[in-house]
Amino acid sequence: MKNIPIKNIIVLHLLIISFLTCNSCDRFTDVGLPKSQITREVVFKDDQLAKSAMAGIYRSLEEQGFLSGSSSGAQVVLSAYVDELQSYAPAASDATIFYQLSHLPSSTKISSLWATTYTQIYNINAVIEGVENSENLSPEVRNRLKGEGLFLRALLHLYLVQTYGPVPYVVTTNYETNQVIDKSSIVQVYAQCKNDLQTANALLPETLVTGSRVYPTKMAANAVLARIAYYENNWDDAVQYAGTVVNNTQYKMESDLSKVFLKDSSGSIWQLLPFSSIYNTYQGNVFILNTAPPTNVALRQDFIDEFETGDLRKTTWIGQKTDSQNKTYYYPFKYKQYSTSTNSLEYSVILRVEELYLIRAEAYLQKGQYDLAASDINKIRNRAGLASLVNSDQNTLMNAVIKERRSELFTEFGHRFYDLRQHNLLDPVMVIKKTGWKTHFKLLPLPESELLINSNLNPQNEGY
Repeated sequence: MKNIPIKNIIVLHLLIISFLTCNSCDRFTDVGLPKSQITREVVFKDDQLAKSAMAGIYRSLEEQGFLSGSSSGAQVVLSAYVDELQSYAPAASDATIFYQLSHLPSSTKISSLWATTYTQIYNINAVIEGVENSENLSPEVRNRLKGEGLFLRALLHLYLVQTYGPVPYVVTTNYETNQVIDKSSIVQVYAQCKNDLQTANALLPETLVTGSRVYPTKMAANAVLARIAYYENNWDDAVQYAGTVVNNTQYKMESDLSKVFLKDSSGSIWQLLPFSSIYNTYQGNVFILNTAPPTNVALRQDFIDEFETGDLRKTTWIGQKTDSQNKTYYYPFKYKQYSTSTNSLEYSVILRVEELYLIRAEAYLQKGQYDLAASDINKIRNRAGLASLVNSDQNTLMNAVIKERRSELFTEFGHRFYDLRQHNLLDPVMVIKKTGWKTHFKLLPLPESELLINSNLNPQNEGY
């Protein structure tokens, strides 16, 4: 597993957290003996240095991997993989490879996404171990950083298991353990995620005020626990965890759709900071079309056509650009700031309250509480300018949940891919949308390079 270049992970915190990155290791299962215990001890004797170490991890999350809004992030390739984005990039680009379904176990993006994420997990584990073994940090900082680390470890493993299927759940920096680690089943990964999140829940603050929700809180942990319950079809837990967030008065859906992705949005649960105070999000730079035809990605026409008449999300969250031949291309316009500004106006929204309404709506529906399900669905619909559903039966409500997830969460970190599979619609939808779609595409292949290094990661996912 190739390590991410240090300059991309650490940026301004290079000297402080250089101990976290093992320059000589090629894979997460091949981490050499640690040579920097003295540096680690120094960092975790000081509250500010310890917090800076964690800040370097947040920087890496925003730059690369599942949670990055950049073109190297999972949101672009997973949206192109299914029926959200069309790729106009060169044939060898990651977006085009996934759009054309030509990905292989040897594909660069398959291995780099895996490698990036496990490098981030390794660094998170280094922080967790550092704060646990420190006797010099204040209790407040020790608890906060451990809670944040456990939250991040769980969330990254959740993305891995949803994307690759059974994967190792790595909880240590011990190279002897990691170089021969086995895969955990999907059920086991979910259980370990929940354990980390529940422990984190006891350590994290209840909430943060708008404009500063760039650190995980109890509400963020509850949001991810609700998402896991949704994936597990555990509807009682889904109602409990989603309701904890929805019922918290600090989290309210913005009535104005144009404010949902601003840094001070009341509906944001957890966000990632841009690179600096004069930058905005990667999403704005990646998605906004300044010229046409596109050179990277744009929204598929069939996605545009599926919006309900009068849906304000179509007019507010979708932009368009017309080329010299009078052909119009559409692009995600949730993030409206391109490049720099005097001050950052938008932060990258990782978790927001609207997802929790939709999770709880489906949970109520599955529990036979149709009126409560319709109430949550209608909150989303009404905010989008659509009429309420009335006198709806189970089938109508289920179709509404799926449709609202499609219209509300598009191009947000793989939701569409995971949702289609969750609702057993991946094959029925994709065989129509894409020639060459195969059933085994429900999971990405494990990286060929990893299987060669650690035989315990075998077998390869079916079909690859």
